[in-house]
Order: sequence, then structure tokens, then C-alpha cells
Amino acid sequence: MADFRGTILTQRGRNLLAKAQTGTTLTFTKIKLGDGLWPSNTDPTQLNDLVSPKLNLPIQEIRVVGDGTVRLRFVLTNTGLSQGFFMREIGIYAQDPDIGEILYAVAYAGDRADFIPADGITKVENVVDIYTVIANAQNVTAVISDTVALATKQDIDTVKPEARTTAPNLAYPGKLWIDADSFLKYYNGSSWQNLKVSFADTVDGFHASLTPSPFTLVPLNADGILDLSSTYIKSNVYTFRRVDLTNVTSDYELKVGEEAIIRFNNQQIVPLHIATRSGTVYEMIISESGQPAYLYPNNTAYSNQFASYRLYASVEGGNWRFSADGSTSLNRPAFELYAGLKRVLIVNETSYKRLITQYADASQYHHGISVSFWLNPSIQWTSLGTLDLAWRNTGFILIRRLL
Repeated sequence: MADFRGTILTQRGRNLLAKAQTGTTLTFTKIKLGDGLWPSNTDPTQLNDLVSPKLNLPIQEIRVVGDGTVRLRFVLTNTGLSQGFFMREIGIYAQDPDIGEILYAVAYAGDRADFIPADGITKVENVVDIYTVIANAQNVTAVISDTVALATKQDIDTVKPEARTTAPNLAYPGKLWIDADSFLKYYNGSSWQNLKVSFADTVDGFHASLTPSPFTLVPLNADGILDLSSTYIKSNVYTFRRVDLTNVTSDYELKVGEEAIIRFNNQQIVPLHIATRSGTVYEMIISESGQPAYLYPNNTAYSNQFASYRLYASVEGGNWRFSADGSTSLNRPAFELYAGLKRVLIVNETSYKRLITQYADASQYHHGISVSFWLNPSIQWTSLGTLDLAWRNTGFILIRRLL
């Protein structure tokens, strides 16, 4: 049974109790069970109902104890219950002659709750006594149900599984048994079946699965780590951290570790639509381009504010030649990226904004690295910008935020 630490009168319950001291009949009407989680600042005296009511139960018996309390007896049953829940709340309801039925008193178990399974999984019928304050009220009564069945010993045994290496000799529909491998089984009238509980594998209502999907937990592998290999998860490992910005129209700010993909088809100008700010670092990969490209930060050309330098190797006359230049790459309107497949490190710092590029063309005869600087530290870089590929291309851009 869940660990409830006694009942607390609500404000409405206190008001009704005050009326009962002057002769008003105190009539208890029913019991409610709920699974509500109370915030730390919850004042139970101000509740007018359970936070999350799940089950209404009639009162079976009432007895005035004689010490200023009354004992209400009800049968905890899951008959007709369509979905199981954790019993965290118990509410006692009474009839106020002036305002109608009220929440008289409430009890809360919090994380000491018990799970009540749905009807058809396990039959539950338990007699429960709950006590609450009535002080010296003289006229105390309750609405008593004459349809409540008391739990039998067989019912109680059904709720308490029997653990043993072989199946119990006494087997009846609903009987539970924990086998030698610690699997919980129930007897359906003819054979033992594995117990299937819809929410048995959940954490806060989320199921676990080896295949990632929305609102699903991915378990750790046998080594206790989250293995992202295709043989383990059997899905696209990027589904939980990649965003597609191909068709967006406004800037999106990547989170650290998040990656964006932007596809372009027969385009020369490709807006990136990524918001940025000082202190961020990105890695960008651009598919093959036969011409140098320009990245216009803030989607704007800034005349004569950029400088580029490069070291590269090329083949001339069958021989490799190593060169460096920069004198012809000063006073540019944007960051310059040289031809070929490009891998770019983007650093956005107010006083030191730069791109470091590693590139190689499709012919494999021209490879190099380049650095492109934004010479004006006074302008804030807020939008990663627009890429000019120099001619129409079809391909992709991957951008991952590193910092």
C-alpha cells in the first residue's frame, strides 16, 4: 500500500466541520483516487479537487472512532479501469448544505505511491481504511454503497505474486507467478502467460526502444554507453541533432553540437539562414564548386573590408609546385573561399572574425588552405550570411556549431 502520511482538512472541509460543531449533519459522500504530482509550493488546504483525479470509489462503511476521528472504509478496485495509474492522492468528499459536494480532506503519497493496474491485467480488490478529523461533531453519516464486494483471499493472493522455480499447483485465472528467471506471469485459465503491461517499460510515460522515434528513450548498449552505430540503433543517427534549413525563410540559431543541412539545386546564390553572434565557432563543408566562392556576412557586401591569404600546391608541367599568395586577395567585399570541395572553420569573434578553409578541386591537381579576415571589428556579425558560388551549382552545405 502506498505510504500516505495522514489526511489534511481543506479550507472548505474546515468550514464544514465548523458547521458540524453546531449541529449540521456531516455527510461523507465518496472517495477519489488520483495520480497528481504536487508542486513543492502546493497548499493542500486550498485544494478544491485532486490535482489529477483518476478513480471514484463509494464508501462501504463508516465508524466514529471516539477520539475526534472517523474511519471510512472503501474497497480499492480496478474494475472498469481502462488505464493504470500511480495512486498518489486520496480525497475524502462530503456534502456541504450551502455549496454542495466539497473536497473535505486530502492525503498525498508523492514518490511513495503504488501502481494500480488497468482492469484485465491484474484484478485488484483491497479493503482500505482511511481516517479523518470530525472533532466533536454529533451527526456524522456517509452515503453507503451496497454494491461493493469485499476482497477474497484469492483476490489478495492474485495481487501478491508467488515466486518459485516451478509453476504453482494452485492456479486460477488472474493468479500471478514470478518464475525462476524473474519473469512475471499470470494464469489465463488454461496456461501461464507473460504479463504485458502497457507502461511497464516507461520512464515518466516515455517508452524505451532501440529504434529512435519521437518521445522514445534509446537505451544504453551492453557496455553502458549510447552506441550510435547503425548496427545498434538501426536508424539515421543524425535524426536527433540535424536540422534541414533548405527551405527556411528566417534565421535559425544552431545549438552547440547541432548540424544544419542546406541543399541547393541549380543556384548561384544560397542564403544560409543561420543566426550567429560573437563567441561562436562553426564547421562548414561545401560540396564541389569549380570556382572560388564568397560568403557575405549579414547577407551584405562590405566594400574593401576583407583580406585573404593562401598556401597551395598545384601541378604544372607534371610537377607539383608550392605557392603562397595574398597580395591579389586584399580589399574584398566578403570572405573568399577557393575552388573545389571546401571544409571551413568559421570563427565569429567581434575583434577577430575569420574563415580558415581547406580545399581541393575535382582534378586533384590543386590543393590548399586559406585564411580570410574581416578587417572591420566594429560591425557585429549576426547572420552567418549568403554564399555566392560564382556560377550555378547543385549540391549541399553542412554547417555544425562547435561553440
